[in-house]
Amino acid sequence: MPGTLILIRHGQSLWNKDDRFCGWVDIKLSETGREQARHSAKLILESGYVQPDICFTSRLSRAIESANIILEEMNCQYIDEVKSWRLNERHYGKLQGEPKSHILELYGKEKYQFWRRAFKGCPPAVDPGDKYYCIDDRRYAKVAKDDLPRAESLQMVSKRLLPFYNKHVVPHLEAGETVLMVTHGSVVRALVKHLYAIDDDAISSVNIPNGIPMVIKFNSAMSPETDHFEFLDPERARIEAEKVARQGFEKST
Repeated sequence: MPGTLILIRHGQSLWNKDDRFCGWVDIKLSETGREQARHSAKLILESGYVQPDICFTSRLSRAIESANIILEEMNCQYIDEVKSWRLNERHYGKLQGEPKSHILELYGKEKYQFWRRAFKGCPPAVDPGDKYYCIDDRRYAKVAKDDLPRAESLQMVSKRLLPFYNKHVVPHLEAGETVLMVTHGSVVRALVKHLYAIDDDAISSVNIPNGIPMVIKFNSAMSPETDHFEFLDPERARIEAEKVARQGFEKST
Protein backbone atom coordinates (compact mmCIF):
# COMPACT_ATOMS: atom_id res chain seq x y z
CA MET A 1 0.00 0.00 0.00
CA PRO A 2 1.49 3.38 -1.00
CA GLY A 3 2.55 5.78 1.69
CA THR A 4 1.48 9.27 2.72
CA LEU A 5 3.03 12.67 2.03
CA ILE A 6 2.72 15.35 4.70
CA LEU A 7 3.54 18.60 2.93
CA ILE A 8 4.11 21.84 4.83
CA ARG A 9 5.28 25.33 4.02
CA HIS A 10 7.66 26.56 6.75
CA GLY A 11 6.43 28.82 9.54
CA GLN A 12 6.39 32.59 9.14
CA SER A 13 9.86 34.08 8.62
CA LEU A 14 10.94 37.55 9.70
CA TRP A 15 10.64 38.72 6.08
CA ASN A 16 7.25 37.05 5.65
CA LYS A 17 6.21 39.18 8.61
CA ASP A 18 7.53 42.31 6.87
CA ASP A 19 6.12 41.34 3.43
CA ARG A 20 9.53 41.20 1.75
CA PHE A 21 10.59 38.85 -1.02
CA CYS A 22 12.74 36.15 0.64
CA GLY A 23 13.76 33.71 -2.07
CA TRP A 24 17.19 32.23 -1.35
CA VAL A 25 18.10 34.78 1.33
CA ASP A 26 18.51 32.83 4.58
CA ILE A 27 15.97 34.51 6.84
CA LYS A 28 15.11 33.05 10.25
CA LEU A 29 11.69 32.22 11.63
CA SER A 30 9.72 34.77 13.60
CA GLU A 31 8.29 33.71 16.96
CA THR A 32 4.94 33.36 15.20
CA GLY A 33 6.65 31.03 12.73
CA ARG A 34 7.97 28.85 15.55
CA GLU A 35 4.50 28.64 17.06
CA GLN A 36 3.06 27.75 13.64
CA ALA A 37 5.55 24.88 13.39
CA ARG A 38 4.56 23.61 16.82
CA HIS A 39 0.89 23.86 15.85
CA SER A 40 1.61 21.92 12.63
CA ALA A 41 2.88 19.01 14.69
CA LYS A 42 -0.19 19.20 16.91
CA LEU A 43 -2.51 19.09 13.89
CA ILE A 44 -0.73 16.03 12.50
CA LEU A 45 -0.82 14.19 15.82
CA GLU A 46 -4.46 15.07 16.52
CA SER A 47 -5.45 13.88 13.04
CA GLY A 48 -4.18 10.40 13.84
CA TYR A 49 -1.47 10.13 11.21
CA VAL A 50 1.52 7.97 11.97
CA GLN A 51 4.88 9.51 12.70
CA PRO A 52 6.96 10.17 9.59
CA ASP A 53 9.64 7.73 8.51
CA ILE A 54 11.81 10.34 6.77
CA CYS A 55 11.91 14.13 6.48
CA PHE A 56 12.88 16.21 3.45
CA THR A 57 13.63 19.91 3.68
CA SER A 58 15.61 22.66 1.97
CA ARG A 59 18.98 24.22 2.78
CA LEU A 60 17.37 27.38 4.15
CA SER A 61 17.12 27.95 7.89
CA ARG A 62 13.42 28.81 8.02
CA ALA A 63 12.49 25.39 6.58
CA ILE A 64 15.14 23.48 8.55
CA GLU A 65 14.10 25.07 11.86
CA SER A 66 10.42 24.43 11.10
CA ALA A 67 11.20 20.77 10.36
CA ASN A 68 13.24 20.41 13.54
CA ILE A 69 10.48 21.91 15.68
CA ILE A 70 7.88 19.61 14.11
CA LEU A 71 10.05 16.53 14.60
CA GLU A 72 10.73 17.46 18.23
CA GLU A 73 7.04 18.02 18.95
CA MET A 74 6.22 14.66 17.34
CA ASN A 75 9.00 12.92 19.30
CA CYS A 76 10.72 11.63 16.18
CA GLN A 77 13.91 13.66 15.91
CA TYR A 78 15.75 10.40 15.27
CA ILE A 79 14.44 9.88 11.72
CA ASP A 80 16.60 10.56 8.69
CA GLU A 81 16.48 14.14 7.45
CA VAL A 82 17.47 14.97 3.88
CA LYS A 83 18.33 18.56 2.94
CA SER A 84 18.51 19.66 -0.68
CA TRP A 85 18.83 22.97 -2.52
CA ARG A 86 16.26 21.58 -4.95
CA LEU A 87 13.66 22.13 -2.22
CA ASN A 88 14.70 25.77 -1.74
CA GLU A 89 12.24 28.58 -2.28
CA ARG A 90 12.05 30.13 -5.71
CA HIS A 91 14.99 32.47 -6.37
CA TYR A 92 13.39 35.90 -6.72
CA GLY A 93 16.42 37.50 -8.36
CA LYS A 94 16.63 41.27 -7.96
CA LEU A 95 13.37 41.28 -6.00
CA GLN A 96 14.99 39.56 -3.02
CA GLY A 97 14.98 41.77 0.05
CA GLU A 98 12.54 44.25 -1.47
CA PRO A 99 9.21 45.06 0.20
CA LYS A 100 6.43 43.67 -1.97
CA SER A 101 4.52 46.94 -1.76
CA HIS A 102 7.57 48.75 -3.17
CA ILE A 103 7.81 46.41 -6.17
CA LEU A 104 4.07 46.81 -6.77
CA GLU A 105 4.37 50.59 -6.67
CA LEU A 106 7.49 50.64 -8.83
CA TYR A 107 6.39 48.26 -11.61
CA GLY A 108 2.59 48.22 -11.39
CA LYS A 109 0.06 45.49 -10.67
CA GLU A 110 0.37 43.56 -13.94
CA LYS A 111 4.14 43.11 -13.76
CA TYR A 112 4.04 42.48 -10.00
CA GLN A 113 1.46 39.73 -10.35
CA PHE A 114 3.24 38.23 -13.36
CA TRP A 115 6.53 37.94 -11.49
CA ARG A 116 4.91 36.74 -8.30
CA ARG A 117 2.12 34.38 -9.42
CA ALA A 118 2.36 33.43 -13.11
CA PHE A 119 3.78 29.99 -13.90
CA LYS A 120 6.30 31.41 -16.37
CA GLY A 121 6.86 34.75 -14.64
CA CYS A 122 10.59 35.17 -13.96
CA PRO A 123 11.85 38.34 -12.23
CA PRO A 124 15.08 40.09 -13.28
CA ALA A 125 18.19 38.05 -12.45
CA VAL A 126 20.39 39.15 -9.58
CA ASP A 127 23.95 40.19 -10.45
CA PRO A 128 27.04 38.42 -9.05
CA GLY A 129 28.37 40.47 -6.18
CA ASP A 130 24.93 41.69 -5.13
CA LYS A 131 24.43 41.27 -1.37
CA TYR A 132 21.51 38.93 -2.07
CA TYR A 133 23.24 36.93 -4.81
CA CYS A 134 23.21 33.96 -2.38
CA ILE A 135 24.60 31.19 -4.60
CA ASP A 136 28.22 31.73 -3.48
CA ASP A 137 27.16 30.49 -0.05
CA ARG A 138 29.08 27.52 1.41
CA ARG A 139 25.88 25.47 1.60
CA TYR A 140 25.97 25.19 -2.22
CA ALA A 141 29.68 24.42 -2.50
CA LYS A 142 29.04 20.91 -3.84
CA VAL A 143 26.51 22.04 -6.45
CA ALA A 144 27.62 22.83 -9.99
CA LYS A 145 27.47 26.61 -10.40
CA ASP A 146 25.66 26.26 -13.71
CA ASP A 147 22.81 24.50 -11.89
CA LEU A 148 22.25 27.34 -9.43
CA PRO A 149 19.73 30.03 -10.43
CA ARG A 150 20.00 33.82 -10.35
CA ALA A 151 16.23 34.16 -10.74
CA GLU A 152 13.40 31.67 -11.28
CA SER A 153 9.85 31.32 -12.46
CA LEU A 154 7.60 28.67 -10.93
CA GLN A 155 8.17 26.65 -14.10
CA MET A 156 11.92 26.70 -13.42
CA VAL A 157 11.30 25.58 -9.84
CA SER A 158 9.33 22.63 -11.21
CA LYS A 159 12.20 21.63 -13.48
CA ARG A 160 14.66 21.38 -10.58
CA LEU A 161 12.14 19.96 -8.10
CA LEU A 162 10.40 17.14 -9.95
CA PRO A 163 13.48 15.04 -10.82
CA PHE A 164 14.46 15.17 -7.14
CA TYR A 165 10.92 14.28 -6.05
CA ASN A 166 10.71 11.32 -8.44
CA LYS A 167 14.17 9.99 -7.59
CA HIS A 168 14.33 10.53 -3.84
CA VAL A 169 10.79 10.95 -2.45
CA VAL A 170 8.62 8.65 -4.56
CA PRO A 171 10.54 5.46 -3.64
CA HIS A 172 9.71 6.05 0.04
CA LEU A 173 6.05 6.55 -0.82
CA GLU A 174 6.05 3.41 -2.98
CA ALA A 175 7.47 1.52 0.00
CA GLY A 176 4.47 2.57 2.09
CA GLU A 177 6.32 5.08 4.24
CA THR A 178 5.08 8.37 5.63
CA VAL A 179 7.15 11.24 4.23
CA LEU A 180 7.32 14.66 5.87
CA MET A 181 8.35 17.46 3.50
CA VAL A 182 8.89 20.87 5.08
CA THR A 183 9.68 23.35 2.35
CA HIS A 184 8.59 26.67 0.80
CA GLY A 185 5.52 28.19 -0.79
CA SER A 186 6.71 27.98 -4.40
CA VAL A 187 7.89 24.39 -3.97
CA VAL A 188 4.52 23.39 -2.53
CA ARG A 189 2.76 25.14 -5.42
CA ALA A 190 4.98 23.43 -7.99
CA LEU A 191 4.43 20.02 -6.45
CA VAL A 192 0.64 20.26 -6.12
CA LYS A 193 0.50 21.57 -9.70
CA HIS A 194 2.25 18.40 -10.80
CA LEU A 195 0.32 15.98 -8.58
CA TYR A 196 -3.14 17.43 -9.28
CA ALA A 197 -2.55 18.42 -12.92
CA ILE A 198 -3.37 22.08 -12.26
CA ASP A 199 -3.05 24.08 -15.48
CA ASP A 200 -0.65 26.98 -15.96
CA ASP A 201 -3.30 29.66 -15.56
CA ALA A 202 -5.06 28.14 -12.56
CA ILE A 203 -1.88 27.78 -10.51
CA SER A 204 -1.62 31.58 -10.33
CA SER A 205 -4.55 31.61 -7.91
CA VAL A 206 -3.17 28.88 -5.63
CA ASN A 207 -1.79 30.40 -2.43
CA ILE A 208 -0.03 28.40 0.27
CA PRO A 209 -0.22 29.54 3.91
CA ASN A 210 2.62 29.21 6.38
CA GLY A 211 2.67 26.30 8.77
CA ILE A 212 -0.53 24.40 7.93
CA PRO A 213 0.00 20.78 6.83
CA MET A 214 -1.67 19.14 3.88
CA VAL A 215 -1.78 15.35 3.79
CA ILE A 216 -1.71 13.53 0.47
CA LYS A 217 -2.51 9.82 0.23
CA PHE A 218 -1.67 7.91 -2.93
CA ASN A 219 -3.30 5.10 -4.89
CA SER A 220 -1.48 2.17 -6.49
CA ALA A 221 -0.67 4.31 -9.55
CA MET A 222 1.09 6.80 -7.24
CA SER A 223 -1.53 9.46 -7.96
CA PRO A 224 -3.35 11.29 -5.14
CA GLU A 225 -6.47 9.48 -3.95
CA THR A 226 -8.51 12.68 -4.23
CA ASP A 227 -8.79 15.18 -7.07
CA HIS A 228 -7.92 18.20 -4.90
CA PHE A 229 -5.60 18.92 -2.00
CA GLU A 230 -6.83 19.79 1.48
CA PHE A 231 -5.19 21.21 4.59
CA LEU A 232 -5.61 19.73 8.07
CA ASP A 233 -7.15 23.04 9.21
CA PRO A 234 -9.13 24.06 6.09
CA GLU A 235 -10.74 27.20 7.47
CA ARG A 236 -7.54 28.60 8.91
CA ALA A 237 -5.74 27.71 5.69
CA ARG A 238 -8.36 29.60 3.66
CA ILE A 239 -7.98 32.73 5.79
CA GLU A 240 -4.18 32.64 5.71
CA ALA A 241 -4.07 31.88 1.97
CA GLU A 242 -6.19 34.98 1.34
CA LYS A 243 -3.62 37.00 3.26
CA VAL A 244 -0.88 35.59 1.03
CA ALA A 245 -2.87 36.65 -2.04
CA ARG A 246 -3.13 40.22 -0.71
CA GLN A 247 0.57 40.64 0.07
CA GLY A 248 1.90 43.88 -1.31
CA PHE A 249 -1.56 45.37 -1.66
CA GLU A 250 -2.00 46.17 2.01
CA LYS A 251 0.12 46.46 5.12
CA SER A 252 0.96 43.16 6.81
CA THR A 253 -0.58 42.45 10.20
